[in-house]
Amino acid sequence: MRIFPKEQRSLFGEILDWMLTPLLLLWPITLVLTWVVAQNVAGNPFDRALEYNVGELARLVTVRNQKVLFNLPLPARELLRADESDTVYYQLLGARGEFLSGERGLPVPDDDEKPFFDQVRLRDAVYRGAEVKIAVTWVRLNLASAKPALVQVAETLEKRAALATEIVMGVMLPQFVILPLAVLLVWVGLAYALRPLNQLEERIRARKPDDLSTLDFQSIPLEVVPLVSSVNDLLERLKNSIRQQKRLLADAADQLKTPLADLRMQADLAPRGGASADDL
Repeated sequence: MRIFPKEQRSLFGEILDWMLTPLLLLWPITLVLTWVVAQNVAGNPFDRALEYNVGELARLVTVRNQKVLFNLPLPARELLRADESDTVYYQLLGARGEFLSGERGLPVPDDDEKPFFDQVRLRDAVYRGAEVKIAVTWVRLNLASAKPALVQVAETLEKRAALATEIVMGVMLPQFVILPLAVLLVWVGLAYALRPLNQLEERIRARKPDDLSTLDFQSIPLEVVPLVSSVNDLLERLKNSIRQQKRLLADAADQLKTPLADLRMQADLAPRGGASADDL
């Protein structure tokens, strides 16, 4: 005997749970994936701008009289500082690693990293307590036994975060409307899909008690056909059982007719034989 009997649930509720539960679980996962994708999408144009800026600064590095020179025009300098949301830093290190221009404390690549040319690489770092994206490139110098010059441009990530937030909000806000609408459509669609079961129930309830004919398979979903077939098989066995009971009763009635007729005839003839009251 079960102490806590299992609660009986409807088929509608079971199907609804199995359809809505994955939907509700996938929704936060979708938001997380959207945030990750938004971070990458939002960063791409700013990464391209950083690569362009560090390339332009690298073109300004020249060698004259065995000295590395870097002449950054004032308009270009003002253009780097013109961003209202983010702060842009740059740094130029000479042939011996000496500081030439820009920000002295900007993080430099690791010592084990080999110089690369004609390409720009990006890396993440922290500068002045803020996360920055740094674009790095190396410039060959026409100097004897001299190391290449290092050019770096760094930018804080405020615009990237703001753009990623806008993308996520643009995707998430419509989902607050789409998700309840999807739940409603699932509810209505499921109710419509289960209508044949309700119609089958009504047809069975409308039958007369002595109607043991098989159920019709029309307008019944394929998933319910085995159940209806089993019910029809049960009805056929029930009709055969009732038929056998009627035959048994008919045979018993035939078997009882002769003894009962004999008893009745003897009862009718007994008073005529002159028997005493005790014999009768």
